[in-house]
Amino acid sequence: MIDKILIAVDHSAKNQFVFDSAVSLAEATGATLMLLHILPEDEAGNPILPIYTIPFSRIFEERGDREQYQQELAQYQQWGLNFLYTLTQKAVKAGVKAEYNQLSGNPGRMICELADSWSADLILVGSRGLKGLKEMFLGSVSNYVIHHAPCSVLIVRAATDKDSDSVSSETENKTDSQQQHNLDR
Repeated sequence: MIDKILIAVDHSAKNQFVFDSAVSLAEATGATLMLLHILPEDEAGNPILPIYTIPFSRIFEERGDREQYQQELAQYQQWGLNFLYTLTQKAVKAGVKAEYNQLSGNPGRMICELADSWSADLILVGSRGLKGLKEMFLGSVSNYVIHHAPCSVLIVRAATDKDSDSVSSETENKTDSQQQHNLDR
């Protein structure tokens, strides 16, 4: 029986499909949704703490960099909470009981830890579609979750992955042939 579904959400283009899949599954099973957003250090928009060596740490304090960093970090965190709140409201409007949480750190590890502490029955994660060397060097959140999760895991792939690849390659081919046609004139 699936009573609790944890869904990891992010700001990627594929997120809407993953979210819609989770809401549909929660509707069908009567499960509660936990929407989780991780604030990874490498996400666009995440403020970067200036790093100074020990002799220059006084400059860090004097210039007010710490306060600026704290303000940017608070804005970034609020942006993530607003994102989660909006998705939670969409799920509630669809008739699904939902809550949300935002954590900071390694996405795969944080997903598994929350799934364990919240006693999730199922984790839904999207797939960035990394394969081969890219997956090996960049890592894969879904791969980590599959191997470390305390419950079942469902990897959601957008049905349009192949379609969008073929559309983009068709567009590139048309553009190339249009450029060639223009060169022939």
